Amino acid sequence: MHETRLTCLSPKDAAAVVEEGTRPGDTVHTVRQDGATVVIGYFDKRWPLDVADWAAENGHASDSAAARVIAGL
Repeated sequence: MHETRLTCLSPKDAAAVVEEGTRPGDTVHTVRQDGATVVIGYFDKRWPLDVADWAAENGHASDSAAARVIAGL
Protein backbone atom coordinates (compact mmCIF):
# COMPACT_ATOMS: atom_id res chain seq x y z
CA MET A 1 0.00 0.00 0.00
CA HIS A 2 1.24 3.50 -0.84
CA GLU A 3 1.02 6.46 1.55
CA THR A 4 0.99 10.20 1.18
CA ARG A 5 0.68 12.98 3.74
CA LEU A 6 -1.69 15.94 3.77
CA THR A 7 -0.81 18.86 6.03
CA CYS A 8 -3.94 20.34 7.56
CA LEU A 9 -4.38 23.73 9.21
CA SER A 10 -4.49 22.29 12.74
CA PRO A 11 -4.80 18.99 14.59
CA LYS A 12 -8.54 19.69 14.91
CA ASP A 13 -8.80 20.01 11.12
CA ALA A 14 -6.84 16.79 10.64
CA ALA A 15 -9.25 15.03 13.01
CA ALA A 16 -12.20 16.27 10.92
CA VAL A 17 -10.60 14.89 7.75
CA VAL A 18 -9.94 11.54 9.41
CA GLU A 19 -13.51 11.40 10.71
CA GLU A 20 -14.93 12.11 7.26
CA GLY A 21 -12.49 9.84 5.44
CA THR A 22 -12.63 6.76 7.63
CA ARG A 23 -14.08 3.78 5.77
CA PRO A 24 -14.88 1.02 8.27
CA GLY A 25 -13.65 -2.32 7.00
CA ASP A 26 -11.53 -0.85 4.18
CA THR A 27 -7.93 -1.81 4.87
CA VAL A 28 -6.62 -0.52 1.53
CA HIS A 29 -7.87 3.09 1.52
CA THR A 30 -7.18 4.54 4.94
CA VAL A 31 -6.65 7.81 6.80
CA ARG A 32 -4.97 8.34 10.14
CA GLN A 33 -3.91 11.38 12.08
CA ASP A 34 -0.36 12.37 12.97
CA GLY A 35 -0.74 15.74 14.71
CA ALA A 36 -1.87 18.27 12.09
CA THR A 37 -1.11 15.80 9.29
CA VAL A 38 -3.34 13.18 7.74
CA VAL A 39 -1.56 10.07 6.51
CA ILE A 40 -3.50 8.67 3.55
CA GLY A 41 -3.00 5.02 2.65
CA TYR A 42 -4.14 3.99 -0.80
CA PHE A 43 -4.11 1.52 -3.65
CA ASP A 44 -6.21 3.63 -6.04
CA LYS A 45 -4.74 7.11 -6.64
CA ARG A 46 -8.23 8.62 -6.71
CA TRP A 47 -8.52 8.11 -2.93
CA PRO A 48 -5.84 10.62 -1.82
CA LEU A 49 -7.02 13.00 -4.53
CA ASP A 50 -10.57 12.85 -3.13
CA VAL A 51 -9.39 13.26 0.48
CA ALA A 52 -7.14 16.23 -0.34
CA ASP A 53 -9.80 17.87 -2.48
CA TRP A 54 -12.48 17.46 0.22
CA ALA A 55 -10.14 18.81 2.91
CA ALA A 56 -9.33 21.93 0.90
CA GLU A 57 -12.94 22.55 -0.14
CA ASN A 58 -14.08 22.32 3.49
CA GLY A 59 -11.35 24.59 4.86
CA HIS A 60 -9.33 21.92 6.68
CA ALA A 61 -6.24 22.21 4.45
CA SER A 62 -4.88 24.94 2.22
CA ASP A 63 -5.22 24.70 -1.54
CA SER A 64 -1.43 24.49 -1.81
CA ALA A 65 -1.25 21.56 0.65
CA ALA A 66 -3.93 19.72 -1.33
CA ALA A 67 -2.10 20.53 -4.57
CA ARG A 68 1.12 19.01 -3.17
CA VAL A 69 -0.70 15.74 -2.47
CA ILE A 70 -2.25 15.72 -5.93
CA ALA A 71 1.00 16.60 -7.69
CA GLY A 72 2.81 13.84 -5.79
CA LEU A 73 0.52 11.16 -7.14
